[in-house]
Amino acid sequence: MLLTMLSNCLIYMSELEKPSEEKPTEASKHRDEVLARVATEKKDALVKAWEESEISKIENRAQKKLAAITAWENSKKAELEAELKKIEEKLEKKKAKYIEKMKNKIALLHKAAEEKRAITEAKRGEGVLKAEELAAKRRATGLSPKKLTRWFSS
Repeated sequence: MLLTMLSNCLIYMSELEKPSEEKPTEASKHRDEVLARVATEKKDALVKAWEESEISKIENRAQKKLAAITAWENSKKAELEAELKKIEEKLEKKKAKYIEKMKNKIALLHKAAEEKRAITEAKRGEGVLKAEELAAKRRATGLSPKKLTRWFSS
């Protein structure tokens, strides 16, 4: 609609520009005012169209950059999450390895304790046997032990 108005105005203006030998009348003054207003509106319309076009370009450019930034952020986030997962898996493996080592150490400790208990029990058994043999020998010979006589003799 604006374009048809503009083309009509241009046609009208070209007809007006034809040299006329008449003196300007009130109607021609009115026509000049209308033409000036039409020219101003045309210029304003062109400026507005250019402004909207520029704003649209700027917004599209900004949208593209925002999308690129979001994509970049998501890819970096995914990389870091993958790295974190690798580290967690590595730590889990290390933890399992150390747990296994500690269980093995506990098993070795238990084995050593059992061996020491067995040795202590064997020595106790030997000591008891030796004491029983000495007691039987002393009973047979009638000798009293020297160490105990100190306690009982007063």
